[in-house]
Amino acid sequence: MDNVAEVPEEKYVEVDDFLKLAVKFYNTLGIDPYETGQKQTIWFQIYFVLNVINMVFSFFAEVAALIHMLREDENFLECCIVLSYVSFVVIGLSKIFAVMKQKPKMTALVNQLKTCFPSPSAKDQEEYAPKSWLKRCHMYTKGFGVLYTILYFAHALIPLFVYFVQRTLLQYPDAEQIMPFYQLEPWEFRNSWLFYPTYFHQSLAGYTATCGSIAGDLMIFAVVLQVIMHYERLAKVLREFKIEALNEPNGVNKDLKKLQSLVASHIDILRLTDVMNEVFGVPLLLNFIVSALLVCLVGFQLTLDFNPEYFCKQVLLLTSVLFEVYLLCSFSQMLIDASENVGHAAYDMDWLGSDKRFKKILIYISMRAQKPVCLKATIVLDLSLSTMSIVSTRYYS
Repeated sequence: MDNVAEVPEEKYVEVDDFLKLAVKFYNTLGIDPYETGQKQTIWFQIYFVLNVINMVFSFFAEVAALIHMLREDENFLECCIVLSYVSFVVIGLSKIFAVMKQKPKMTALVNQLKTCFPSPSAKDQEEYAPKSWLKRCHMYTKGFGVLYTILYFAHALIPLFVYFVQRTLLQYPDAEQIMPFYQLEPWEFRNSWLFYPTYFHQSLAGYTATCGSIAGDLMIFAVVLQVIMHYERLAKVLREFKIEALNEPNGVNKDLKKLQSLVASHIDILRLTDVMNEVFGVPLLLNFIVSALLVCLVGFQLTLDFNPEYFCKQVLLLTSVLFEVYLLCSFSQMLIDASENVGHAAYDMDWLGSDKRFKKILIYISMRAQKPVCLKATIVLDLSLSTMSIVSTRYYS
C-alpha cells in the first residue's frame, strides 16, 4: 500500500486571531475583556486585584509627591514630569475600569463579530480576504505594542541603569538611588534593602498603566479593521453584481433575493458599528482629554531645560501619545471612507437593466451610505483625519 503524505488542513482566520494580542495584554493584568466560556481561577482574580491595588496606591503616592513638590517650590521641571505620569496613570486606570464595566457589551460585540465573520467556504474567503486583513491588523497592533513596550522599559529601566553605571563602573561614592516615576514614598527607601522592592512596586504600577492603555487601543484597532473588512466586501460584491433579469425567466426574483441579502448585511454592519461606538466611546473620549494634557505638559517640559535622561524619555512619551491619536483618527477615517464606498459601489454597479423594485432598494442603500460612520468619542467628538489636524493645531497653539 502506497504511503500517501497527509496534507495539513488549511487554517482559516477567526475573530480571535484579530483580538489575540489585545487579549494577551489584558491577561497579563488579570483581566478577561469578554466572556469566553472559561471560568476564571481564584488566583487569576487575586492577581488582578493586587495589580489594581498597587496601581491605585501608586496613583495616590504620585499625587502626594506632586503636592509636596509644589508646596516646597522644588524643581518645576520635575513637577511637570510627575504630573504627566499622573495623567498617564489616570488614563490607564480609566481604561481598565471601563473595560470591566463594559464587559457584557464587549461580549455582545465579540459575539456579533463572530456571527458576521466569513465562513471557511472558498467563496467567503475570496470575497472577504480575511488573511490579508489579519496581516494589516498585525502590522498596526504589533508596531503600536512594540512602541509602548519600548516606552515602558525606557522609563522603568533607565534610572536603574544609571544608578548601576555610577555605582559599579564609575564607583561614585554618592550615587543616588532614584525611583522610575516619583521620589516620595511613605517609607525611606534610599540606602536600604527597601530600594529594590519599592522600585519593583513602581515599575509594576507603570506596567499596569501601560498595558491598560495599550490593550484598549489594540482592541479598538482589531474591531475597526474587521468592520472595514465587512464594508469593503459589501462594496466589492455590489460592484461585481451581475443582473440576471434579462437573461433568465426567474432572473428578477433572483436579483431581488440576492440584493435583499446584501441589504441585510449592510444593516448588520451598521448595527455592529453602533455597538462598537457604544463600547469604545468613553475610552476614546478619555484618550483625547488626557492626550491633550500630556502633549501640552511634555511639550512644555522640553522647552524648560535639557537633561539627556529626561529628554529621551519625554520625547518617547510625546511620540507615543501623538502616534496613538494619529492611529485612532486614521482608523476612523478609513471607516468613513469604507462606509461611503458602499454608496459609490451601489451607483457604479450595472443597474440599468434591473427591475424597478431593485432600483428602489439600491436607493435605500445609497441613502444609508450618505451618512458615513466613524469612531465616536461619545457625543463629544467624531474622529477623522481632520480631527487630528484640528487637535494638533490646538495642542501647539
